[in-house]
Amino acid sequence: MCIRRSYPFGRDSAKRGRRGVVLVLAVFAVVLLTLLAVGITAAVRVELLASRAGLDRMQSLFLAEAGAHEARAILLYDDVTSDSLFDTWGPLCDSPLDLPQRFGGGYYRVRVQDACGRIDINRVGLAVLTQLTDDPEVAAAILDWRDSGNFPEAGGAEQEYYAALPQPYLPRNGPLQTLGELLLVRGVTPNLFFGDEQSPGLADLLTVESVSLNTGATGERRIGVNEFRNWSESKFRQSVMSKLGEVLTMYEAESIWSGYAALVAAGTEYTSLGQLATAAGLSYETIARAADLLTVESDLWVHGKVNVNTAPPEVLAALPGSSREVAEALVAQREERPFVSRSEVAELLLTQAGGPEVLLHMIDHLTTKSSSFIIESMGRTETGRAFRTVRVLVRRRPDSVPIVRQAEQDWPLPALEEERLVIARR
Repeated sequence: MCIRRSYPFGRDSAKRGRRGVVLVLAVFAVVLLTLLAVGITAAVRVELLASRAGLDRMQSLFLAEAGAHEARAILLYDDVTSDSLFDTWGPLCDSPLDLPQRFGGGYYRVRVQDACGRIDINRVGLAVLTQLTDDPEVAAAILDWRDSGNFPEAGGAEQEYYAALPQPYLPRNGPLQTLGELLLVRGVTPNLFFGDEQSPGLADLLTVESVSLNTGATGERRIGVNEFRNWSESKFRQSVMSKLGEVLTMYEAESIWSGYAALVAAGTEYTSLGQLATAAGLSYETIARAADLLTVESDLWVHGKVNVNTAPPEVLAALPGSSREVAEALVAQREERPFVSRSEVAELLLTQAGGPEVLLHMIDHLTTKSSSFIIESMGRTETGRAFRTVRVLVRRRPDSVPIVRQAEQDWPLPALEEERLVIARR
């Protein structure tokens, strides 16, 4: 007997039902694969953008380093008779470096600043810091951060304050490595550090190193007034005739020697050129004439001297014996013609109100030559989507310009109109 199966809706309906399930599964699979493809595409795109950004960032760094190398080469071949803002590295020269320079797949900008046009934070005293900060307590806190216990006038014992902070730390108690450390010092606010449109901040007036050559305008090493102890009378007279004969008489030179002998008998020696007036009895005009040939330091490289041709007025006004009027007179003279020697500076100081006192207090802190420079170089890619800035402290020597410190920064140099034009042409 044959049994026939029966389908409530017929065989075709069953087949259509199975096909419908397959279709739903196929659509689900397609949607899943589409979402997976979109996700993979997005992930790959993010990776490509990240790789591109990393490449642009590296290219910007290479551009910035190229600009820094160019600045070092310019410093090496610059005329070292004296340094001023009109030199090939300075902002007032005919073709300043701080302009966009195309190179490879982008461009760079370079800004060179004279570190000797600033005050060395690692050698400055309380009086000058008070003048710069306009706050004796902040000045004392900076000295205590640098030399805790070595400056009783600085107040001392600041460690308890730093230890009690929510995130405690200890003061440096040594030479500052970067100016940014000042933001950790008690009382140093961002406004005091960075300044504003009306006045510059400590970041623009200070440096962690300031080195200059202890040579005169002719490039010859100055004669140390404390070196007479190693000289015989014949050598002394020979040196006077060959190096000092144009500015000193034999009697005046022997007075320097006699003054030194008197200081040694008292257990000291010359500590400033101003003592040539008190210990040796020289006139102020004579000291001014000899200021470029004589020195109290015996080393070829000296620290902490301020270049009168490049220092901001705020720095010049903060030096011992100075004032705003003296600073304005120095700036006015250097804009007309930069100072070539310390003697020219000394002669101008004598013309100011209280000239002799101004000369005696200021002359040991001034120079017209610089060996320490700050190079800031920013590289930007052709797309303009990435930039990198390097900040380099260099020390110029007769045959090289080695790097002392180098750091990378994530912020650009202030934009110039010429830079905007370069970007607009792309």
